[in-house]
Amino acid sequence: MENIYGCGISEYDAADGEGLTLCLGFFDCVHNGHKRVIDAAAELAAKTGTRLAAFTFRGDPHASLGKDRKEIYTFRERALRMSQLGIDRLLYARPSESFFGTGAKEFLDRLFGAHDIRAVAAGSDYTFGSAATGNAAFLTEYCGARGVKCAICDMLEDTPGKKIASRVIEKLVEQGDVEKINSYLPMPYLIEGEVVHGRGEGAKFGCPTANILLPDDKLPLGQGVYATRVTVDGNGFPSVTNVGEHPTFSDLSFTVESHLIGWSGDLYGKRIAVEFVSRLRDIRAFSSAAELKAQIDSDIDAVLGIRGIS
Repeated sequence: MENIYGCGISEYDAADGEGLTLCLGFFDCVHNGHKRVIDAAAELAAKTGTRLAAFTFRGDPHASLGKDRKEIYTFRERALRMSQLGIDRLLYARPSESFFGTGAKEFLDRLFGAHDIRAVAAGSDYTFGSAATGNAAFLTEYCGARGVKCAICDMLEDTPGKKIASRVIEKLVEQGDVEKINSYLPMPYLIEGEVVHGRGEGAKFGCPTANILLPDDKLPLGQGVYATRVTVDGNGFPSVTNVGEHPTFSDLSFTVESHLIGWSGDLYGKRIAVEFVSRLRDIRAFSSAAELKAQIDSDIDAVLGIRGIS
């Protein structure tokens, strides 16, 4: 068993014998609609005295389905956010052509056969099984036949008649509109990763940065400079984060570079979580490192002026 941010991660077909209340869905960016399902499941878990669990994918399901889309959150990022919302067990499947060819009843038979599932929660738009033949009504009937409690949650609407959709959030991520993104999420938009060696230019003029690289299957946030909060070893630091290129140094590589205000020490090899609070400005080339340093100092002042970020 692997532990990620306090979540017990178990393989899709590995039984552990514990009673579970299970949230069903992809939970691709753990938005407010997903939180509604998790909250409903938490109530059932309290009533049944079971662990609160969720089912998701480990890997990029879009690629397996031949879709030209990338993930808003990686598996690790979803695991972190769901654990913070009370999920303490994740069941996952690795997306593949054969998995998506599984029939709706077979999927549930395998899931219920491998785990002691005593209650289930899902959204009213939840579909599963080959060609999405399983739906909320199918799930309700299946659970009823097994004596399993089942909560189906109404969709959370952005505007009347229009549900909160990951497609909308995807566009906002590409635009870098983190304030609007955060209005759809229970917690700020997140990028998590391992700190790697960068150019080292920032350290030369007193603004060292922690650099992380985005995995190929993660949807890139729009380029810009952001007010952020970076968590390392359980401690949070207000930060200035550059997402994208570094034209002052003629570096066109795409990285996520954060200057942690008040941090001193070596971050290489550590995993950090960068939470985005607001967009400060566009990226631009400066005539010198000194001019860039003056701008970063101004960015730091702007970050420290944001209520609640320290």
